[in-house]
Amino acid sequence: MHITACGSGNFLVIAYKELRRLEHAILERLTELNPKHQVLFADSRINIENFYGIEIDDFAVEVAILSLWIAKHQMNAEFKAKFGPTIPLIPLKETGRIVAGNATRVDWNTVCPNNGTDEIYLIGNPPYKGGKSQGKEMKADYPFVFGKRPYSKDLDYIALWFVKGADYIEDTRAELSFVTTNSVAQGEHVGLMFPMIFDKGIEIGYAYTSFKWENNAKRNAGVTVAVINLRVKRPGQKFIFTDGLQVEARNINGYLADAPSVFIYRRTGALSPSLPRMALGSMPKDGGHLILDTAARNHAIEATPESDRYLKRYVGSAEFINDVQRFCVWVSDAQLASAKQVAPIAARLESVAEWRESRKEAGVRAFASFPNRFKQNAYKSTESIIVPRVSSENRDYVPIGYLDQDVVISDAANAVYDAEPFLFAILTSRMHNTWLRAVAGQLETRIRYGAYIVYNNFPVPMLADAMKDKLTETALRVLDVREYHCERTLAELYDPDKMPDDLRVAHKAVDDLVDSIYSKKGYETDEERLSDLFAMYEEMTAAETAKGAKGSMK
Repeated sequence: MHITACGSGNFLVIAYKELRRLEHAILERLTELNPKHQVLFADSRINIENFYGIEIDDFAVEVAILSLWIAKHQMNAEFKAKFGPTIPLIPLKETGRIVAGNATRVDWNTVCPNNGTDEIYLIGNPPYKGGKSQGKEMKADYPFVFGKRPYSKDLDYIALWFVKGADYIEDTRAELSFVTTNSVAQGEHVGLMFPMIFDKGIEIGYAYTSFKWENNAKRNAGVTVAVINLRVKRPGQKFIFTDGLQVEARNINGYLADAPSVFIYRRTGALSPSLPRMALGSMPKDGGHLILDTAARNHAIEATPESDRYLKRYVGSAEFINDVQRFCVWVSDAQLASAKQVAPIAARLESVAEWRESRKEAGVRAFASFPNRFKQNAYKSTESIIVPRVSSENRDYVPIGYLDQDVVISDAANAVYDAEPFLFAILTSRMHNTWLRAVAGQLETRIRYGAYIVYNNFPVPMLADAMKDKLTETALRVLDVREYHCERTLAELYDPDKMPDDLRVAHKAVDDLVDSIYSKKGYETDEERLSDLFAMYEEMTAAETAKGAKGSMK
C-alpha cells in the first residue's frame, strides 16, 4: 500500500482499518466452515510496515505514524472482542514507512520499490490548484515530474500526481486511485493530461463521476471531486459510478464516459454544418459609461426623449437568467454626429473617450477616437440565441434564450445571430446538456459554457428540413410555456424543485425529438447518450481529417 502526499495519515488509517475488518470477516467465515481454522487467530496478516507515505510537513509525518499505531491498537481490541486472543502492541515493532519530502520531487521507487509484480495500490487526495493560481514553488515542481517532456502551463497541480503515478505503475501490477478535483476530467484539461497517460498503455479501471465532498482536514475541502483509478490495460470489468449507480463500461475515456478515448480541443468553427457560428457577446471596454441601469435610462429619456433612439437592451448571463434590466448606448458610425447633439448620450460618449485615452493598453487607447464603438462588437440586427457562459450545475437545463433584434448580448454570454428556432431546440435538449456537462469546464462548481470547446465540437447529423420544422415546433412550445409564467424569472422556472410541470413536459418533447436524431431506440441513461456522442464526434473528425488529406493531395 503506497499513498503519496499522505498528510496526517487519514487515508492510511482508513485503509488499514478496512483491511483489518475484511480480514476479520474472512476469519469468521472460515470458522463457520471449519472450527479448526481458529489456529489462524494468533496474529493479523495486515502489517503496517506495508503502508507507505510521503508528506512534506514533518509534524504531519509524526502524526501519521502515531495514527497508524492507534489504528492498530483499536483493531487489535476489535480482534480480541471477536476471537478472544490478544495481539500485543508493545513493543512497537511496526512504525509504518512514512517519509518526509515533496512527493512531486521524491523518487517514489526509493520509498516503495515497485518490482513490477507486487500488488501496490497508490491512494490519496493530492493537492490541486489551477494553472493560473499556483505560486512559484508549485510551478517549480513541474520540471521534476515532466523532465524533457513538453507540458502545458495550464495543467492543474494535481496533474503532477497523475503523471508521476502513471510513470510509476507503467508496465507493472500497481494501480492508483486519487480523489481529485473534477476539473481534470473536464474541458481543455482532458486533452492536456490524459493523452500522455493513455499513451503509456494505461486505462481508467473505474471512476466515480462528480460529487460534492468534504473531509476532516483543518481546511475543509468542500469541493466537487471525482475518483479516478488508473491501471495498466488488461481484460476485465470497468465501472463508472454515478448518482449511486454502478454501470459497467467498455472503455472509460478522459471525460469519465463510456466512450472512445477521444479528446476535445478548441475549434474556431463548428464541426457540424448544421450549426451556425456562435460568438462571444459584445464587450464595451468603456469604463462603464456605455452601460445604464433602468433608473439611468429613464433619467436620460426624461431629460431628452431623443435619447431613446440610441439605447438598446443589454443582456448577459445574470441579466437574462434573473430578469435584470440593463441598457447600453448603441450608436453606429453613421449616427455619431446626430448622437452628439443629444446631451445625455454626448456626455457618455465623451466620458468613454476620456477613460479609454487614460488606459495603458494600446488597443484600448486606439478606440478613444471611436467612443461609440464597443471594443468587441458581435451584435447583428437579427434575432439571436443567448447561451449563458456560466450557469448553476443544479439545473436540469441551462436556460437558453431566443431574443429579438433590438437586444445586444454582452460578453458575459455567448451569442448566435441569424438564429433559427430549431437551433434553440438542439441547444436546450438533454442531449446537448449531457455533452455540455461532460466536456465543459467549470467556474467553482458552476457550468462554464465555451463556444470553442462545447458548441463548436458538438456533433450534430445533417438535418432535413422536415426535422428542422419539427424541432422548431417543439422550441416554440418551450418559449410559449415560458411566457405563460412570465411573472417568474428563468432562475425560478429552472429551479429543479420549482420547475412547472408544463415546462417539464415541453422540454421532454424537445428531449425525445432530439434523441431520435441520434438513436431510433432512445436512451435510458445519459451515459448512453455520451457514448453515441463521442462515437459520432470520432467519426466526424476522422471524416474531416480524411477530407483535408484528400484535398491536400489535389
